[in-house]
Amino acid sequence: MSKIITLRKGLDINLAGKPQETLTEAPLSPEYALSPLDFEGVTPKLLVKVGDEVKAGTPLFFNKYNERVLFTSPVSGKVAAINRGEKRKVLSVTVTPDAVQRYEEFEKPDLKKASREQIVELLLRSGLWPMIVQRPYGIIADPNDTPKAVFISAFDSAPLAPDYNFVLRDEQRNLQAGIELMRRLTPGKVHLSVRAKAEGRMPELQGVELHTFAGKHPVGNVGVQIHHVDPINKGDIVWTVNIQDLAIIGRLVNEGRVDMHKTVAVTGSEIEKPAYVRIIAGARVDSVVKGNVKAQKEGDSIRFISGNVLTGTKTALDGFVGFYANQLTAIPEGDKYELLGWAMPRLKKFSVYARLLLV
Repeated sequence: MSKIITLRKGLDINLAGKPQETLTEAPLSPEYALSPLDFEGVTPKLLVKVGDEVKAGTPLFFNKYNERVLFTSPVSGKVAAINRGEKRKVLSVTVTPDAVQRYEEFEKPDLKKASREQIVELLLRSGLWPMIVQRPYGIIADPNDTPKAVFISAFDSAPLAPDYNFVLRDEQRNLQAGIELMRRLTPGKVHLSVRAKAEGRMPELQGVELHTFAGKHPVGNVGVQIHHVDPINKGDIVWTVNIQDLAIIGRLVNEGRVDMHKTVAVTGSEIEKPAYVRIIAGARVDSVVKGNVKAQKEGDSIRFISGNVLTGTKTALDGFVGFYANQLTAIPEGDKYELLGWAMPRLKKFSVYARLLLV
């Protein structure tokens, strides 16, 4: 049993719409999107054009500043559109999916025999390399670097966050394969953080140094965990990977294909039945929440967020679930104003401080 690291500060924001532990399968989305905007510091160079046929795992674009880093299609089908903004900036590439999915085939590596270079090359060619994020800076890891350690958080403390013990209950084999792969990328340790009294099956994973955390948000943030376990000093590089992305990487190792199925928590006060939905990454929002959004009064509107309310990205019903998102949140838009609301006692409003009667 690892020592419990307890955060004394922090804040848990209790919002309506916590997901129940029920899982449904989303129908195939009309379109799937991959957006360069999801990746910090990436300038895309396109490898496809409208009308091209692609498989799941076919490269759609690469990073201008590191041509080895490919970004691949989450589904097979036909390239439907290349959406551009000002100055022809690429906003997203959308793909209309096939009814039956086809996959690019990759070799299944023998992690005991494969060299580090072979493993890096597999992740780059498959398009899963962007799942590995460098600290500091929160950018896609440079494949030419060697990190001093790899950190993985097995829980999320953000408002209405998914419970990864439920989400990944059938992914133990893929998680273990993902850990074995990450061990080959660093001469240091692979650190796995779990939540006290909610460890689930995560401690059964082999080849990691286990850390147990307790406390309020942001206790689940991997940056906070790095600070308490092995702080980053000048010149250090640490890599991180989301626990569900780790399972997708493990799936590549075990199956030799890019299978981007994932489970997202559909949450928030404007969702009729908050729960978990299994999707393919990049699905359109309306296909994920279909028939599960509360009816709105005239003049009301909903804000859809790809991610959580603190760090997520605003989207729309015809928008898409982001590359790194494991949660979809629906809340009131918040465009209603109270007359002199700033000056009145806010007895029904949340506050960190017990000073609601002070004006």
